[in-house]
Amino acid sequence: MGLFDSIKKKDEKVKRKPPVAVKKEVAGVRRDIDVVPLEEDVLAKEIVKPQIRYLKKIVVTSYADLERISEELQNGNIILVDLTPLEVKPEVLEKVAEQIKGMVSALGGQAAKICKHEIKLILTPADIKIAK
Repeated sequence: MGLFDSIKKKDEKVKRKPPVAVKKEVAGVRRDIDVVPLEEDVLAKEIVKPQIRYLKKIVVTSYADLERISEELQNGNIILVDLTPLEVKPEVLEKVAEQIKGMVSALGGQAAKICKHEIKLILTPADIKIAK
């Protein structure tokens, strides 16, 4: 018996095959797979389907544009509001700005000014937050 005979015997022990009885037990276990009907699969895709949102620019020239802003916010879109045409009418600009501020807060959204020299705002719906 040599020095390396004990190492060879250990390798042989590791290479043993499992007993035949164990193989039969493992082969006998069968797992059933649930098949989802096509209608349920389509329904699940519709539920998980992400909502398409848009980033829209609205130039406010009168009070009528406020209704369009409200509709877009309720649809979940992000809006860039340009109030520069109202700079020539400061009293109208102030009233429109207050209306927009009230509308956004009533809908749970947020508003932020995005330009220093021009009057431009970004309005977001309730589920989108602005990091200020």
